[in-house]
Amino acid sequence: MPAIIVAMAACEMTVDVSQDEMSGEKIPVTVSVPVSATKVTEAVGENAVNDLQVLVFRKDGALDAYSSADIGILTVECTAGERIFVAAVNAPDLSHISSLSQFTEARSDLSDNAVADLVMAGSVSATVDEAEESVTVEVSRLVARVAVLKITNAMSAPAYSSIPIVLRGMYLSNVAGDCPYLHADAPTLWYNKVGIRSGCPELLYSGSVSYSLEQGASHTEPNYFYCYQNSTEYDSQSGIWSPRYTRLVLETQIDGKFYYYPVSLPGIERNHTYDIEEIRLTRLGSDAPDKLVDTGAVEVRIRIVDWQDGSTVNVTI
Repeated sequence: MPAIIVAMAACEMTVDVSQDEMSGEKIPVTVSVPVSATKVTEAVGENAVNDLQVLVFRKDGALDAYSSADIGILTVECTAGERIFVAAVNAPDLSHISSLSQFTEARSDLSDNAVADLVMAGSVSATVDEAEESVTVEVSRLVARVAVLKITNAMSAPAYSSIPIVLRGMYLSNVAGDCPYLHADAPTLWYNKVGIRSGCPELLYSGSVSYSLEQGASHTEPNYFYCYQNSTEYDSQSGIWSPRYTRLVLETQIDGKFYYYPVSLPGIERNHTYDIEEIRLTRLGSDAPDKLVDTGAVEVRIRIVDWQDGSTVNVTI
């Protein structure tokens, strides 16, 4: 039997009840879920498929079949006709979903993710008309990745030339906390608002560290963080919360006093990686984690890479 191999069509779904022909016969369909190919360095577990759920919907949006497995391939028994196959990887239990509209309205919380257990989703349309068919649903990660690759003490003022910068931690702030599975939408939940750490520590926080950097020295151990899409168009530094850019925050100690270096990351998209190739600290930071410092205080090079097709963009802040 020829296999049906179809490309991802995450959001472009149409409903045409008049053309939905359905028989009572159940046809076993094998569904597999390759993770979108990546051309960038993969951190441990970013492609892991620990469990799989497949929901099959008819053209009228009603649920036709559901199946789950703890591997990246399974067999689902559905009826013949034009069907929409939705795959969710490493996601919470979705067996209560009974319609396509209900799935479209469902949202994933960032806390559903964990290192080496990232939530992924995708969908395809395919015609089921004979036994032993196979369908491939290409899935992609809901999260974006922020990678910090190098931090350098580039303080030039003589007063601080002999005083090390002690890196105490780094984390993401103003992080979108939820999103739909198959399309972009404004978040209804936020984590680490205005730089106050709360929730998802494994994904958003390096933990407490103590790296002492003498003048000219660099910290080169990569740190990876994961967040949901944040398409907020306007930034804010007000202490009163409003949606704003996601930021990477370096928490440092210089001569016994704490200083913060927030780096804004506008326009974060799902399934993209934002590689911060180097952060050069040239002067004292701010006294609050969501308060931006003068441009000259932090020199940053960011390389933005799409996990799926590997396109690159260089950004200097």
